[in-house]
Amino acid sequence: MDGCLSITPLKIPRPSYLSFVDLAIIEEKEKEEAILADAKIKYGDIALEFVIIYKTKPTLGVAIEGGINTRQPEPTVISIQRGGSAFESGRLKCGHTILEVNGQSLRGMEHRDAVKTIAEAFRDPSTNRLYLLVTVNQQEYP
Repeated sequence: MDGCLSITPLKIPRPSYLSFVDLAIIEEKEKEEAILADAKIKYGDIALEFVIIYKTKPTLGVAIEGGINTRQPEPTVISIQRGGSAFESGRLKCGHTILEVNGQSLRGMEHRDAVKTIAEAFRDPSTNRLYLLVTVNQQEYP
């Protein structure tokens, strides 16, 4: 076999196929990353978190305090009731300051307007989830 090249078989990797569910998860993650990148520009260098709450229960189950007309200028979660969608999600925490709901800013809103905006977003039948952009407040809550 002088002059012949030895041929080793090539193993061609089998292409991996993504299911529709995989593609939806990837798309949702990319959307979340883009929103957080935009928010970093908008809100500066603060700890931001993107919380998705699925409407699995008839109520959101969140109590907030704060608004431009109060001593605390931004709406902050002070309690989460068991049995509500927020409790079921497990991602929203007491002490989170809600900056945006479904892309709508709550900055500069009075307390009642912020509460109304959150409630209307939860009642909106066109989507089965609520998108919250939150940051952790410096004040500690139990």
